[in-house]
Amino acid sequence: MDYEPIKGRLARLFLRQPWLKHLLFLLSRQVFLRELEVRRALRDLAESGVRPRRILDAGTGYGQYALALNRFFPGATVISVDINPACVAQLQDLCQRGGVSGVEARVADLLDFELDEPVDLVLNVDVVEHIEDDRRVFRNFARVLAPGGRLLLHTPAMADELSEAEVLSRTPAVGEHAREGYTRSMMRERLAQAGLEELELRPTYGTAGGLAWRLGVRGPLCALKLGFWTLPFVLVWSALLLLPVRLLNELDLRGRRERGGCLLVLAAKRTA
Repeated sequence: MDYEPIKGRLARLFLRQPWLKHLLFLLSRQVFLRELEVRRALRDLAESGVRPRRILDAGTGYGQYALALNRFFPGATVISVDINPACVAQLQDLCQRGGVSGVEARVADLLDFELDEPVDLVLNVDVVEHIEDDRRVFRNFARVLAPGGRLLLHTPAMADELSEAEVLSRTPAVGEHAREGYTRSMMRERLAQAGLEELELRPTYGTAGGLAWRLGVRGPLCALKLGFWTLPFVLVWSALLLLPVRLLNELDLRGRRERGGCLLVLAAKRTA
């Protein structure tokens, strides 16, 4: 089921005014477990003493991660790139209106982009599964990273028992995806081939997080596929379930899991 047109239409509705943009970002932090996972990982990096001077936000999207990087690592230059000029323009407008400094938004393709200087951190959230030639993207991440620089990545996961051929033979459930996701062995192969050393590789979206996603995201989007006349009902549904969804996400964050619907990856560029 392809949710992208619905999400894009909702985003355009919210992104017309700066205060609506910030409301959207606040709500997404409650509903989307991936945002909580990524923010926790960024906080852990900052608290561990990692002080990047230059950061690549590889996939601007709605701009929430560029702003988060700007807050977690004050003084760093955040270069946020996206192939969609509209996303770049929205982030530029948001930074200009909000007086945000230290964020540069650029139109660029992750398959073919250049930076004038290396970066110390690359953030990539739910993007590589959209790109057919993903190995090239991983090589590009390694190329722009300074030695010892970190890659923090989040992406959908597949069952580890599956071979890569089995994963690639499946038709992705989301129309814009090139593949449904990655097994851990697939991810490790991509990292090693690019010259990146695995530091952490763990599943996200366990049982509680998966339930939160079905209640807080999949259910409302399925309803909206029936037509935008369902929007009032979806808003009531979402308001009633906001707290339970947030609690389920928090439970998932605090739990231990061997399997999950997504993977969180932390890797470093080899120094030799």
